[in-house]
Amino acid sequence: MDVKYYQEQNYPNPPCWNMVADVYTRELGQGVQDFRTVTDSIRDIANAFRFALQKSNNGFMQIPEPVNMCIVLMGKSHKLGIHHCGIFLDGHVLHALPEGVVYQDMASLKDIYPLIEFWSKA
Repeated sequence: MDVKYYQEQNYPNPPCWNMVADVYTRELGQGVQDFRTVTDSIRDIANAFRFALQKSNNGFMQIPEPVNMCIVLMGKSHKLGIHHCGIFLDGHVLHALPEGVVYQDMASLKDIYPLIEFWSKA
């Protein structure tokens, strides 16, 4: 996967999920398009992330440890919950923020997002 390609892209709101959908389509030929939100509420977006993975026909399941190309759901606190996502690759997570796409190591990511879940196709 060409990480630099994704780092050069600009994704519409919410950028993290739109980047994940782009990566899954381009790299794996698989869709994760069951996600839709009409709000910028972090809580509503978090609920939509989980719904898209758990209740969809995409065949995702939560896994205890990351594997390459799994979806990483992240949250900054238990109160806020899961509200961000990215793709795990070689010990790093590719994720899109409003300022752009970053490729960040897991150790520093865990400092920012203590809540982390890994999801992979069954």
